[in-house]
Parts: sequence; structure tokens; C-alpha cells
Amino acid sequence: MAIPDYCTQNGGDCPTCALVNYGRDCQNNPLKGRFFTLAQIAETCTGGNEQAARKLLNDAGAKLDEYTKNPGETIPRKIVIDLLAMRAGDRIGRKLAELLG
Repeated sequence: MAIPDYCTQNGGDCPTCALVNYGRDCQNNPLKGRFFTLAQIAETCTGGNEQAARKLLNDAGAKLDEYTKNPGETIPRKIVIDLLAMRAGDRIGRKLAELLG
């Protein structure tokens, strides 16, 4: 994932930047497609089970606390793609492919 040319803070890690709000970056561009919320992934892959979604994402290298509840937590597209590559042959892989578009 490329850092936006206009980025001046946080090394391009938009979801953790203080200038980001309401799903938009500091230049008011939508974050949609670059990041997904944990709630989106949980609903798509595990029927809304956030803890199970965290476990799946950790298997793909996300390093999330599996016991924290934060459905708004953002997950970079790269992690979702990595999980898709790991689970390409099953239902979760197919659901992730739909989510990624």
C-alpha cells in the first residue's frame, strides 16, 4: 500500500493518524478500500464474531489482541489480502474476495 504523496504525518498510517476522522484522510479522501474495519471483516467471515475474526487476522500476521473488543479497529488491505491468500480455497477466502471487490 503506497503512502499518499500529501502525507506529512504518521508515516502514512492513516487509521492511527490524529488528522483522520469519519472514514476520511487528512485531505478528505475516503479511506474506503485502503482499510477495513474489524466489524466488516467479522461480519463477512465469521458471522459477526469479532474474536474469531481477530484470530484469523492474526494468522495472517496482524498482531491483534484477540480479547479486545473494538469493532471500529482498522485493518490494512494488505493483511486482508494475505488472509485471502492463506484461505483462498475455502468459504472465508471466497467471502474475503467479495469484500475486496
